[in-house]
Amino acid sequence: MKLTVIVPVYNNRKYLKQCIQSISNQVYKDMEIILVDDGSTDGSGEICDEYEKADSRIRVIHQNNMGCMEARWHGLKSSKGEYIGFVDSDDWIAHDMYQDLMSVAEDKKCDIVSMGYTAVFGQTKTEIDDNTLYGSYERGVNLDIFLSNMMHDAAKGQRGAQPSLCTKIMKRKLLLGAFERADRKITMGEDAAIFYPCCLDINRIYIIKKYQYFYRIHEESMCRNMNINTICEIQSFYQYMQKRFFKYQSQYHLQKQLKNYVWLLLEQGLQQIFHIRFKRTFLFPYTIIEKGSDIILYGAGEVGQSYYHQIVDNHYCNIAAWVDKNTCDGRKIIHPARIVSLDYIKILIAVKNREMADEIMDELTSLGIHRERMLWVRPQEIPIV
Repeated sequence: MKLTVIVPVYNNRKYLKQCIQSISNQVYKDMEIILVDDGSTDGSGEICDEYEKADSRIRVIHQNNMGCMEARWHGLKSSKGEYIGFVDSDDWIAHDMYQDLMSVAEDKKCDIVSMGYTAVFGQTKTEIDDNTLYGSYERGVNLDIFLSNMMHDAAKGQRGAQPSLCTKIMKRKLLLGAFERADRKITMGEDAAIFYPCCLDINRIYIIKKYQYFYRIHEESMCRNMNINTICEIQSFYQYMQKRFFKYQSQYHLQKQLKNYVWLLLEQGLQQIFHIRFKRTFLFPYTIIEKGSDIILYGAGEVGQSYYHQIVDNHYCNIAAWVDKNTCDGRKIIHPARIVSLDYIKILIAVKNREMADEIMDELTSLGIHRERMLWVRPQEIPIV
């Protein structure tokens, strides 16, 4: 058997049937499905049992409530597939997701194949490019580039490879080793604690630019309720990862990557617990934008937010639209494809580096937008005392 898909289940009766059906209806058939009922009390366990009776590929494990990490571990120990995939029980997947992942794995002889995901908020679906690294990375060829940027791509100021186990297939032997060594009490950064150490043992990883995993954003998942214990949880994650990376010393800049990764987690925690927000401010490029003109602002990251708030405050120009294909948080930010129907003078691209700006310009050009209407200058950070 080539593939095992493991689904931890805990009190997700409302969404569970759609999740299971999306897996059982896969084009790829050489697979088993393990549903791990983690002590559900809402009837989810009974739903799992019904599907087990109806589909010989489905097996159900019932356990006391022990958390997602333990549920995945129990499913992994019982698995028979050469490759392992995970799906959260409130999400679902496109019918050809595992066909696409397995085709690449078998053709390229990969240890890991990964993709992006689609965030679903109500009726809105947004493809999320949460990677800066795409394509094939092979030991002895270019894997060092991947390992040196996987947790934090310094050139682009974000993660190189998002760590979610749900958007991937991974060799079972890799995962067994990672889970055996992992502190399964980790509750913050648990996917990262498995994925990034696994990458250090691979021969090849391939990241494809597809978005066939559907991550559902609802009231229970929109925002983790952080409290003062969250800081301790982040510390536990940091200490564990330090130990896992210790033998590599300064190789691949792992300790530096880890510190940047953890800083992002701490920022989120401090913001939610104490309402402290750490922001860098970038000066809006007034010299290249005509006062009172209509512009489209492309980018909702640090630079884009900084530009946006300055213009909202001083009304220097009119923002006809705020655009970012990776944002799905309820703000009025639209997908770039909608630009073609809007009236505007210029598109101001609000990103930090030239490489990313060039990528955006190429994408806009493919939509039929003339390059002379696009503007980018290197952002000028305003010192904050």
